Amino acid sequence: MRHLFALAATEPSQLMPARMQMAFTLGVHVVLVPLGVAFTFITLIANYRAIRKGDDVALLLAQRWSKVAGVLFAVGAVTGTVLS
Repeated sequence: MRHLFALAATEPSQLMPARMQMAFTLGVHVVLVPLGVAFTFITLIANYRAIRKGDDVALLLAQRWSKVAGVLFAVGAVTGTVLS
């Protein structure tokens, strides 16, 4: 354990960029995860409306938002992997 403290004390130049990367990744992840959940739920509602009422605009909206949700999921998975 002393070795880790000595390493951190001797190389502060490498510690700050690592902390900045972790902070940035956590900030992006915290924003993207709720958006990914919300877009999935909104897509479900738009798809339900398109099926039940035959609304073509809602179907187009659901198709577009499903692509956005897929991209958000992928980016959220990458940022989550970097965090772990």
